[in-house]
Amino acid sequence: MFGSRRIITPHVGKYELAMSRVRQAAGILARNGATSVNITRVGGGFTSGSIHLYTFYMSMEQGFQLSQNLNSDPSWNALMSERELIPAGDINGPNIARLMAGEPKQENKAFMVREYVMDRSNWGEATKLVSEIQKMLVDHNVTVTMWVPILAEEMQRSMAVYSAPDLKTLGKGIDEVGMTEEFQKMLAKASTLGTLDRAFGMETVR
Repeated sequence: MFGSRRIITPHVGKYELAMSRVRQAAGILARNGATSVNITRVGGGFTSGSIHLYTFYMSMEQGFQLSQNLNSDPSWNALMSERELIPAGDINGPNIARLMAGEPKQENKAFMVREYVMDRSNWGEATKLVSEIQKMLVDHNVTVTMWVPILAEEMQRSMAVYSAPDLKTLGKGIDEVGMTEEFQKMLAKASTLGTLDRAFGMETVR
């Protein structure tokens, strides 16, 4: 699986307009061949207050076909023209990543993302850690996945994503597992593979 991320930072007083356009964009992406699309709002940490638009597809062929479809879609082109005429926010992306480990659950709506600066040579060991951490979290309804960059501004940055059906479940999992000595040892091991330098929490916009 592959995923792209667009980060939209709304201008002051333009949040509703920015969100309206993101919703339009999500619908157009879905119609043009995306496997799934998700809109989130970042509540704290890196890019706090921003809107994230995630697009998922099963292959790069599908992703490039989606991009090609957008170029000839009148609705997409009209939306881009409107954005140029009346800006409502600053957009970063899309940046594309590949699922390296774990199995995401589409029904999960709450996320904690931890970004590591990591050499490609350490990806294999990191995937083993993801598998071990997932075993600790499985009874707490929390899922962990690892994503690595394919087309991105920062190709050295990998992501560990913890997700749950809602914020309360995610928080409970952090309390009951994330604070244990065993889990902290896992994080210490992860720190030998890469440097954690960004983290944020977000929730799907319903």
